[in-house]
Amino acid sequence: MNTAVIFAGGVGSRMHSKDLPKQFLKMHGKPIIIHTLELFEDNPEIDNIVVSCVADWIDYLKKLVGKYNLKKVKLIVKGGNSGQESIFNGLKAAEIVGDRKNDIVLIHDGVRPLINSKTISDNIASVKKNGSAITSVKVKETILIVDKDESITQV
Repeated sequence: MNTAVIFAGGVGSRMHSKDLPKQFLKMHGKPIIIHTLELFEDNPEIDNIVVSCVADWIDYLKKLVGKYNLKKVKLIVKGGNSGQESIFNGLKAAEIVGDRKNDIVLIHDGVRPLINSKTISDNIASVKKNGSAITSVKVKETILIVDKDESITQV
């Protein structure tokens, strides 16, 4: 089986999101986390989804899962104090819904909905072939190289 662990344990403190954790902010009329979950829900190779979520918002997320009819979401567990802890909690939940020795587990950030089904399938294929996979994209930011005086030497 293939299980997606979606970590959404953050509250968006760097975004200064006061009313809602960032994963529940709306984008095109839906919470960001729902866009992300739908990508995995709609991929035929994904069997289960577990989500690690901010503890105080688990019930809210459960209502959203019902509202958007996300059948592959099997467990929603408490996130951690860091992304690593949230991933760990999600991995422990993945053990409950699957088989630790035989399953493929994909880990994805709940506030990163800009992937596609092909990327998910390519990662599964890579794990089957190579034992692991990671998704990356070309850097799009401007990179500045500075000298010891912090003067820009190259762009």
